[in-house]
Amino acid sequence: MLITLDGVAVVTGGAKGIGAAIAAGMNDAGAKLAVVDVDAAAANEVAQKVKGHAFVCDVTDKQAVAATAKAIHRQLGPVRYLINNAGIVSPPGQPFTQNSEDDWDQTFAVNVKASVFWAGALRDDLIATQGRVVNITSIVGVIAAPFLPPYSVSKTAANGMTRVLARQLAPEGVTVNAIAPGYVWSPLWEDLGATIADVTGGALGETAQAVFDSRVRDLIPMGRPQSPEEIAAMAVFLCSHSARNITGQIIGVDGGVTI
Repeated sequence: MLITLDGVAVVTGGAKGIGAAIAAGMNDAGAKLAVVDVDAAAANEVAQKVKGHAFVCDVTDKQAVAATAKAIHRQLGPVRYLINNAGIVSPPGQPFTQNSEDDWDQTFAVNVKASVFWAGALRDDLIATQGRVVNITSIVGVIAAPFLPPYSVSKTAANGMTRVLARQLAPEGVTVNAIAPGYVWSPLWEDLGATIADVTGGALGETAQAVFDSRVRDLIPMGRPQSPEEIAAMAVFLCSHSARNITGQIIGVDGGVTI
């Protein structure tokens, strides 16, 4: 099925990994891209590839988000598609008492509050265009990741936030869904794999790649990892006219991990 999108798309954390793949997929479908990231050079590089525009923003700063949203509207027009992809992995916490208050605050600021800030800043645009919001969460928001308490709990909260916004915005014709990726090799997983290797004393592998491969082998029923492009394909579909009656859903692209 060929999907055609028409409108402005904001992709946060769009400078690398899943975010960059989503930006490319949205561009291929016809959307006009605003690539948002804290890394100006990387955001500009992706924006050039997708014939879009780069915007530098700290997504945890509500005022900065509001100002960036206004700049995007002014330069590109009303936003119809919001992809909340920006995210961070928390430091390990096993036991959970090892995590500091700052660990919790920072993880929630990026993984939960930032998405709320963006949805709020773009609410009028989304209503005017009967738009789409897609939040990129994680399988650890569905099943627990005990070695990363702030990360796992923040992704659970992001899933709950998705449902709340979906209920609030449904009467306005706006859909809000989440994609929960499984094991996707990306810059985020490079950091996460290194953390797991350290926490487990190398029991699951000595390197980030070894840990990733062992998790894929041991935990995914289909026996293969997921790719950034597969997450992007789902995001594009959820933004399409065909998905107009899908809202409030947490969709796993995970090879069966959460079955």
